Amino acid sequence: MNPKLIKTIFFSLCIFSFITVNAQQTPAGGTISGKLVDAANNQPLELATVSLVRKSDNHVVKNMQTDLQGNFSLTGVDDGRYLLRATYVSYLTFIKDSINITPNKRAIDLGNIKLRQGKGLLKEVTVTAQKSQIQLGIDKKSFNVEQSLVSQGGSATDLLANVPSVQVDVDGNLSLRGSTSVRVLINGKPSALTGGNIADILQSIPASSIETIEVITNPSSKYDAEGQSGIINIVLKKNVQKGFTGSASASVGTQNTYNGNFNIAYQNSKVNVYANYSYRKGTRIGDGFSDKTAIADTINQTQNQTQNQSFTFTGQNIRGGIDINLDPKTTLGFSTNVNIRDRDRFQNGATLITKNGTLLQRINQNNSSTGSGTNLDFNIDFDHKYKKKGEELTANINYGTDKNNNFDNLFSEYYDYSAPSYLRTQQNNTTIGTGKNWNIQADYTLPLANGKLEAGVRSNINNSDGNYVVDTLNNTSGGFDYNPFLSNRFIYKENINAAYTNYQHQFGNFGLQVGLRLEDSHIRTSLIDSVTVPHKQDYFRIYPSIFLTDKLSENQTLQLSYSRRVSRPRDRQLSPFIDQSDKLNYQQGNPDLRPEDTHSFELSYINYWKSLTLTSSLYYRLTNGAIQRITTPLTPTNIDTTLTTFENIKSASNAGYELIAKVSPSAAIDVTANLNVYYRHIDGDPALGLTTTSGYAWNGNLTANLKPFKKLGIQLRGDYQGPQVIPQGKMRAMYGVDGGVKYDLTKTLSLSGNVRDIFNTRRFRSDININTPYFASNQVSERRFSTRTAIFTLSYRFGNNGIPQKRKDKKDNQQQQDQDNTPDDNGGQPGTGTAQPPVKSKG
Repeated sequence: MNPKLIKTIFFSLCIFSFITVNAQQTPAGGTISGKLVDAANNQPLELATVSLVRKSDNHVVKNMQTDLQGNFSLTGVDDGRYLLRATYVSYLTFIKDSINITPNKRAIDLGNIKLRQGKGLLKEVTVTAQKSQIQLGIDKKSFNVEQSLVSQGGSATDLLANVPSVQVDVDGNLSLRGSTSVRVLINGKPSALTGGNIADILQSIPASSIETIEVITNPSSKYDAEGQSGIINIVLKKNVQKGFTGSASASVGTQNTYNGNFNIAYQNSKVNVYANYSYRKGTRIGDGFSDKTAIADTINQTQNQTQNQSFTFTGQNIRGGIDINLDPKTTLGFSTNVNIRDRDRFQNGATLITKNGTLLQRINQNNSSTGSGTNLDFNIDFDHKYKKKGEELTANINYGTDKNNNFDNLFSEYYDYSAPSYLRTQQNNTTIGTGKNWNIQADYTLPLANGKLEAGVRSNINNSDGNYVVDTLNNTSGGFDYNPFLSNRFIYKENINAAYTNYQHQFGNFGLQVGLRLEDSHIRTSLIDSVTVPHKQDYFRIYPSIFLTDKLSENQTLQLSYSRRVSRPRDRQLSPFIDQSDKLNYQQGNPDLRPEDTHSFELSYINYWKSLTLTSSLYYRLTNGAIQRITTPLTPTNIDTTLTTFENIKSASNAGYELIAKVSPSAAIDVTANLNVYYRHIDGDPALGLTTTSGYAWNGNLTANLKPFKKLGIQLRGDYQGPQVIPQGKMRAMYGVDGGVKYDLTKTLSLSGNVRDIFNTRRFRSDININTPYFASNQVSERRFSTRTAIFTLSYRFGNNGIPQKRKDKKDNQQQQDQDNTPDDNGGQPGTGTAQPPVKSKG
C-alpha cells in the first residue's frame, strides 16, 4: 500500500478514536430514555424523531432521532416539567405528558414505547414542529427539499449541490465523495429520466417537485450494484395527507428566471389520487478561457482561447398517480411522470495560435444549438402485507421512453497569417436520440426471530439509438452537403438480470447482515457509418455485502460494512466515432472499455448528544480497471489538435474520512456541517503516457438555519472544494456562498427569496499536463456555468394541509383508545396519538 495512503488512514483513525472517546463523556443534567417499537410486531423504529417540549412555554428544548435499534436518550435536561413527543413516517404520534425532572429523580426510563400505524383521518396535532432538514443514518442520509431556502425556485441540480457528500461540476455532472461514478434513481427505481443526459434532465426538474434526496454511500446487496461510489435517490412528491390538499408557488428572478409549481391531491380510506405540475425557465450566463503551451522538438506553440456562452432552458414536469386499497392489506398503484425540456445555447469565442513567438493563426467561433427532449415513465406498483406481521411482498413494473432532438450550427472563421488567407466553415449537426427502458422487479420480506430475510429479483432492459447527421457548407455552391465521414449512428442495448438475498440477525447489541447479489449482464453496441461495427460484452458477477453493527451505548452505534460495486461504461464512452465538432479538441469513445470493479469498505459511527447529531465515516474504495479520460496529440506530428478518449487503467483508490454534524443549540438555530477529506491514488500506465498520480483533497460545506421569530426563517450556506488530482493534472480550489430567507405572511401564504453564489466566485479551474517522448504540454483552463442569480418565490397552500378534520371513524377511535391505554411508567397523564404527515413518501 502507498505510504501516503497509510498515513491518511492512520490520521483518520486518530480523529475517529478521539471522537469516540469524547463521546463516552456523560453531560450534566437529567436523562430521559426509551425505545420506539412497532406496536404490531415489536420491531424497532430507526431514525424516528423524538422531541422534548417544556411545559411552561411550549418550547421545544431538545430533538433527536432514534438509533438503528429504535433507542433514544435525551441527556443534559434541566429540572422541570416536560412533554415528550415521538413521530415516525405513517405512524400515529405518541405524546407523553407530565414528565418531571427533579433533584431526586434525574434519570427516567420510559421503556418500550409502542407506535401504531396511522390508517384513519388526521386528528388535531397538539404540538407542532418543523420537519428536519436532514436525517442522518449510518448508511443513508435523507435531505428534505422544503427546508432548503437557498434552493427554492431552482432546479434539481441546485438542490443536489446542497446535499452533504454530493458535488456538482460546471457541466452539471454529479460526484459522490470525489467519485463521478454514481447511480441516480427516481423513487428508488431506474428510470428513463436517468437514462439520457442526466445533467440536462436535472436542470429541467424544478426543486419544488422533489420531496427528498437520499444518499446511500455503501448500499447492501438489495440495491442495484451499479455506481462505484453509491446511489443518489430522488424522491418525487406524492400525497401523504388525508382529505383534499393542494399548494401552488410562483418564482421570478434574475437572468430571466421564471418557475411555477402546482400540487393537488385527495385521499380517503379507499384511494389516494395526486398530481403535480412544475414549470421552469431561465438563462445562465457563463464564460471561460484556456491557455495551452505545447513543445515538440524545436517548436514552442501556444493556444489562447476565450469563450462566452449562455444557456436558456425550459422544463416542464408532470407527475400523477392513483393508489387503490384493494383490501386492508393490499394496495395497487398506477403512476406516470412526464418530463419535457428545451434548451438553447449560444457560444462565441476566439483562439490565437502562436508558434515560437510569432502569431500564426486566429480562429473565431460562433456556435448555436437548440435541443428538445421528452421522457415518459409509467409505473405499476403492487404491495401486499401478509397475516404475519412484517411479512410483505412488493412488485413493480416500469416502462420508460426517452427522446432527444438537437440541432447545432457551428460557424468558424480561420485567419492564417503565415500565408495570408481566409477560410470560412459551417457545419449543421442534427442528433436524434431515442431510448426505451423496462424494469421489472419483485421483493419479499420475511420476519424471523431476532431478524428477517429479504429476497428479490429484477430484470432491466435498456435500448438507446443515437443518429448523428452532419451537413457541411459547400463554399462553391453555397449550400449544405451531407457528410458521410462525420455522420454516424450508434446503438446501445443492455440487458441485466439480477437476484439477491439478504439475511439480518440481532445478537443483543450486535447486529449482522449478509447479502449476495447475482447479476448477469449482456451489452451489445453497434456503430453504423460506412460499415457496421458491432461489439459485445457478456459477464456474470457476484456482488456480496456484509454489515456488522455494534450498539456501543443508548445513543451510539458503530458499523463496519463491505460491498462490491460495478460501473459500466455508457454509450458516449463506448462509441468509437471521432467527434470533430471542435477542430482543436477531438473526442472518441472506446468500444473495448471494460466495466469498473470496485471493492468498498466503510467504518461508520453515529451518536446523538443533547443538541448534536453526529455521523462520521472512514472509507476506502479500490477500483480495478478504472475508466479515465486520456488526452494525447492527434498524431505525433500534429500538436495543433488533441484527441480525448477513454481507457481502463490498472487501478485507482480513494481513502477518506467524512464527518457530518448537525448542531441544534436552540429551537431558533441549527447548523449542519459536512467535511470530507480523502487521499486519491491513480496508478500510472507508461503505454498510455500516464504517470502515477496521488494526492490529498478535501471539500466541505456549512449550512446555518436561523429562526429569529416564528414567521421568519433565514438560511446561509457556504461550500469549499479543495484542489484534487486527476489523471493528467489537478483541479484547483473552488468556493461559494448562498443565502435565503422565508417569511410566512399568513398560515397558508409565504414569501421567500434567495441568492446563489453571492460573491460570484464559483469557477472550475484545472491544470492539465501531458508528457510523452515526443511531446509535452501544459494547459490552464477556467470555466463557469453560471453567474450570480437571485430568485423570489410566493407559495400558497390550500385544503387540509395539516388542518384538523372533525370526522372520525370507529376504527380511528378504537386505535386512539388503544394508544391512550398505553401504560404510563412515569405516573403522568396517558399519551395522545395523532397521525402525522410523513417526512418522506413511498416511491
